Amino acid sequence: MPEPLTSEYLREIQDRVTAAPVGPWEIEPNEHGLPDQVGPIAYIQTWVDSELLPTVEFIGHARKDVPALLGEVSRQRDLIRALEHRVRQLEGGVRCG
Repeated sequence: MPEPLTSEYLREIQDRVTAAPVGPWEIEPNEHGLPDQVGPIAYIQTWVDSELLPTVEFIGHARKDVPALLGEVSRQRDLIRALEHRVRQLEGGVRCG
């Protein structure tokens, strides 16, 4: 299982997201109709042709998906902190409103 993401690493990801051009990034075909550019990334090639479109779609969606995932991680962490606080209160016999 992967290690939990540190707050520092999440900030580094957010900094990279903020620095990248705004998306979503569109997939653009070459003169043969094959995808070879997505947003600011030009000339994409893979060793296996069947991997090209999934790779390009992954890159294109990452500009939207990564910020959404960061938001969900933040929301989950806030919820966990609130629940941990509530558990500590209950364990200590403190009554919450």
